[in-house]
Amino acid sequence: MTAVPGGFGPLLPEDRVDAATLVRQGFGIPREYFDRSVELFGPGVMRGLRAGPEAGSAGGLVACAAVWPMDQWFGGRPVPSCGVAAVAVDPAQRGRGYGTALMRGLLEEARAGGAALSVLYPATLPLYTRLGFGRGGVSFDWSAPPAALSAGPPPRDGWIRRTDASDAGQLAALRRSLFTTTNGLVERNEGLWSFALCPDGAPSDVYTLGGSGGLEGYIAVAPPADRKLNVADLCLLSPRAVRLAQGFLGGYRAQVDRVTWRGGPDDPLVLLAAERGVRADACDEWLLRILDLPRALESRGYPPGVAGELTLDVSDALIPENSGCFRLSLSDGKASVRPLPRALNNADKAGGRTGKAVLSLSIAALACLYSGHKGPHVLRQVGLLRGGEEALALASLFFSGPAPWMPDRF
Repeated sequence: MTAVPGGFGPLLPEDRVDAATLVRQGFGIPREYFDRSVELFGPGVMRGLRAGPEAGSAGGLVACAAVWPMDQWFGGRPVPSCGVAAVAVDPAQRGRGYGTALMRGLLEEARAGGAALSVLYPATLPLYTRLGFGRGGVSFDWSAPPAALSAGPPPRDGWIRRTDASDAGQLAALRRSLFTTTNGLVERNEGLWSFALCPDGAPSDVYTLGGSGGLEGYIAVAPPADRKLNVADLCLLSPRAVRLAQGFLGGYRAQVDRVTWRGGPDDPLVLLAAERGVRADACDEWLLRILDLPRALESRGYPPGVAGELTLDVSDALIPENSGCFRLSLSDGKASVRPLPRALNNADKAGGRTGKAVLSLSIAALACLYSGHKGPHVLRQVGLLRGGEEALALASLFFSGPAPWMPDRF
């Protein structure tokens, strides 16, 4: 795709300065951070929208965003997705639909490229809800005094060692073990790993944890500052690794008053805190957009031993291929999806023989159900879906699992 005046496409080399200005105006991100991000993700990460002469900009750049392919895990399986970040519109051109046009171009391009989902952190909700994004999961900022994390002496059969952070391959292999037991985690590319381990541009100190059987986790910390210790990233795969991390962080009690880290709603350090004082300082929700409904449903995993058929009556104003009735059949943890002919659509909606288990919902509400962020009963309670008890019971089984979360922010 080639960028042309009045259209959407990859940034031209001469657009980079203008894009950096838009991102600075929208988010306060300095030029050096913008340049670092582009170098890490690659020059092809940026997309732009050029306005026609009618906007008074002589075909200049009026909006930009970053987009990249990645896998996001649900039900123990990877789903092809695209991450979106730094969506910025020229302040002098806001309110003219350029943000919507940019996002439509991004989503159409990602869907054509094979992505089943799109995920982002919103600066504003109305724009993205109009585009069919739904609430997909959370990211918590936790903090605690070191004493609250210390649970006695570390296990004698464990060890903790400083390691070279320049090669994230070993850490990625450890983190990959979490993918089968959680929902919402993304596979990091070089850029996301750099943001995780070097959040301010300077490398964190990385330590691996384990026992006689080998590695069981890692923890990355920035140098203490202002009586605070920031845990840049962590992965704890065993009770021993959690206790080792507790002892390690508790050891900073003479230097810091508070330890901060990013995690999910069932964070192991929170669950095993020895004392009161742990608190959630922030909770951000990320948004999910289903781009290709059959592919999204068939790519994710499902609970073993659950079988059945559920009809989804979906409305999608942006992507017509996602609208209509779809039969979701589940067996052995895998799904198959087929569109229903219009005659069966009408029978399903009428509640006939084929319509006992029918859910009617928007593509945004389906994203919320798909990720497991909210269950069908809550969605029906607030009017985001319609369906009978049989359909809700099936949906509860199909989309059950750990609450979705993601520590990466972009």
